[in-house]
Formats: sequence, C-alpha cells, structure tokens
Amino acid sequence: MRAVGAEARFLFLSQEDVLAAGGLDIPATIGVVEEALRLHAEGDTRLPSKSALLWSDELGSEETLGRIMAMPAYVGGSIGLAGLKWIPSVPSNPARGLPRGVGLIVLSAPETGLPVAVMDGTVVSAARTGAVTGIAARRLARAGSRVVGMLGAGVQAGTQLPALEAVLPALEEVRVWDVSSEKAKAFRERSDRVVAVATAEEACRDADVIVAATMAPEPYVPPDWLGPGSLFCSVSSLDPEVACIDLADLVVCDLWEHETGHRSRPLARAVDEGLLRREDVVELPDLVAGRHPGRTSDEQRIFLSAVGLAIEDVAAAARVYRRALELGIGTELALWQTPIWS
Repeated sequence: MRAVGAEARFLFLSQEDVLAAGGLDIPATIGVVEEALRLHAEGDTRLPSKSALLWSDELGSEETLGRIMAMPAYVGGSIGLAGLKWIPSVPSNPARGLPRGVGLIVLSAPETGLPVAVMDGTVVSAARTGAVTGIAARRLARAGSRVVGMLGAGVQAGTQLPALEAVLPALEEVRVWDVSSEKAKAFRERSDRVVAVATAEEACRDADVIVAATMAPEPYVPPDWLGPGSLFCSVSSLDPEVACIDLADLVVCDLWEHETGHRSRPLARAVDEGLLRREDVVELPDLVAGRHPGRTSDEQRIFLSAVGLAIEDVAAAARVYRRALELGIGTELALWQTPIWS
C-alpha cells in the first residue's frame, strides 16, 4: 500500500496482469512456495484454519454442488506479507463458459493492515498447487522416475505437468486419463511426453508417480493399481480408496490439522475408518526443512495428500505482486482519499 498523506493506494492486478507478471512461471512458484514451507517449519508464519462455506453436508457435495473457501495467512521472512484467498468452486461453471475455480487474493502489509494488492487468484492458486506437487515429488519420487500417470486433464493438471517436468529429470512419459477422452487427447498438445490413455487403471499401472486432479464424486482408485515404489499425489479429494493409504509405507500431508479438518480428504476418511493416526504421518514442512529424509527405499509406496495452504497462496501472490511492481504492471487504485476515521 502506498500512502500519500492520508490517501491510501493499492495495486490491482487482473488475470491478464498476473499472467504478464509470471503467474504461471512454475519453477519460480516452486521456489517461493518451498520458502513458505521452510518458514512455516521455522515458526515464521501464521496459519489459521481455512473456512469452508458448503451448500450441503453430504460427503462429495463439493464436487457436485461446489463451495467457497476463505484462506488467511501471514508469511514472514523475505515474503513479509499477510493475505487472504477467497476462492469459490462451482462445478457447473464450465457449462457457462466460466472457470470452475474463481479466485481473488488480497495482500496486506502486517504493520498497518492496509492492502498492498488485490489480484486475480485463479492463476496463482493453480500455480501453487502444481508447485506443491513438484516440491513433494522432488523428495518423494524414486530416483530415475520415468512415468507419470495423470488422472484428470483439467486446469489443475495443466500446472501439475510443468511442475513434474521441472523436478523429474528422467521423465519420459505422462499418461493422461480423463472422463472426457477429448480433453485427454487435447492435453497432448501441452508436452511431447503426454500420451492419452483409455482408462484410469492404464494411467496408474506401473507409473512411478500418479497425480489425481479430478472432480470425482466417489473413490475409484484401488490399492492394487499402485505398484511398489510409486508415489501417489492426491490433489483432488475422493479419487483414492482409503485402502491406498493403509497400503502405503509412508504417508505425507502438507499439515495434519488442515488435511484432516476437511471431511472429504483422503486422510480424514482414513482417520474416520480407524486406519490412520497422527504419528503415522509426516508433514511436508518437515521434509523441506530436512527433519525427515523422505523416501528411503526404491520399493516404498508413498501416499501424499496436500489439501493446500494459504501460506502457499500468499507466497506465490507476493512474488507476482513484486514482479508486477518491477515491470510496471497493474492499475493503482485508491482505497480512500482521506479516511473517515483516524
């Protein structure tokens, strides 16, 4: 926020501005999100639980009716900003020609509480989600991983792919499956590595890394699709049966309380069925901080469930905001000319 006398001004960044400021630079997003996770491990963040506005209490309603999430956080260190992501998810939006996720991010200076930026959060949210998978795969995928199975060919898959390409140097093939075969075929345009496959099982069998990013309303991935040495990354919620977690040699989440506080998430479902305890799970900030070695054997089956954290959104948005300032991108707006109270 730039204050001129009593006037308060902030930078507005449209979706086009966010893209021009590198919002889809996935390697750069990996770097700043990794820094946010490290800062969290060091105790230099504030991360309240996200608030979910649901239209039904039925399990799976988020995938059918949608929801709105409000996600606040503060990230210290070189990032030094507080923020809030407000992100509705409306499954029927694509039929209207609109994105399913419609994000808005507000960044504020912690010293004054004044906003420094208001920006489209749709791009930032998708980029940081892909970045988290990249950060995890760098530590949890077995060395020399060549094959990725991608379940879903939507927006989230579009940022998962470059993140995995950035961290898996031996990657050769990305098998993509989607309930819409046309979407899976169209996804081939994103990379020479992509091959569209006819079934979810074909995508998963013998894959080194499997990423689920769908709107599945119920589980459909059984444990016998996940071979020895595989890493399963649950970006979406309901794809894996809870038996996949019971089979895993190592279970990782971003943060236990945030993951298990969301009823449809895989680990929350496993807890409900008595298959998982807190002491069985490693948190991603501990991996980033080097407090846990991650994969210790090529034969380990590893299950990752990352529900997504507001510290990641704030960090990714802060990078975009500062890059926009450097490039002179965006529109400066006034919150007020003179405050009514002081």
